[in-house]
Amino acid sequence: MNDSGSTLPSPPAWGIRGQYQLQDTTMTLREGLAEYYAVNPGLADPAKLEHEPSAAFFHRHDTTHVIFGTHTGPSDEVGNDWLTLFGVDVGFTRYLREFMGTTEVKGVAQAYANASVFRLLWHGLRLFPIARRYAKSMHRKWPWEVPEAWLDRPLNELRDELGIKVLHTHIDLGLKLDALPPGSSDDADTAVT
Repeated sequence: MNDSGSTLPSPPAWGIRGQYQLQDTTMTLREGLAEYYAVNPGLADPAKLEHEPSAAFFHRHDTTHVIFGTHTGPSDEVGNDWLTLFGVDVGFTRYLREFMGTTEVKGVAQAYANASVFRLLWHGLRLFPIARRYAKSMHRKWPWEVPEAWLDRPLNELRDELGIKVLHTHIDLGLKLDALPPGSSDDADTAVT
């Protein structure tokens, strides 16, 4: 246990922020979502959004972050988007249409604009084949519209059932967190969604 009371290593290994990011965690999807919002305090909780299309999109999007074990740094967002396009039954057109229908689209676009575009593109290109390989190894796609009963199922069981391997972008890209230039780490301050 570290100084914050967490059992996660300190400093966090490979950008880990929560137990939901560990492949074999026994926490439920609902608990994983709660932890995801707790460790990313700048995110809007879909349950508190008044705009129904935004609430629906971000609930679905956030469940992909939890099931794939990604956080909100730029590299993880790109990796999560690739996994969503390849490993979720949503399809590109629907995903884009629903995202464009949110009230938060301008803020997300601004966050991407504030990120290092070159680094984001480079990591995105390198993550493409990794995410594609991860998605191809899945037994079946993650449902975009998650059944309510799945919220109370342990993440390790869901991942085993669907053949989901947690994505750790820093490991998969061969990066060391301490090797990143100052101000360019995938921290909560640089969260994009």
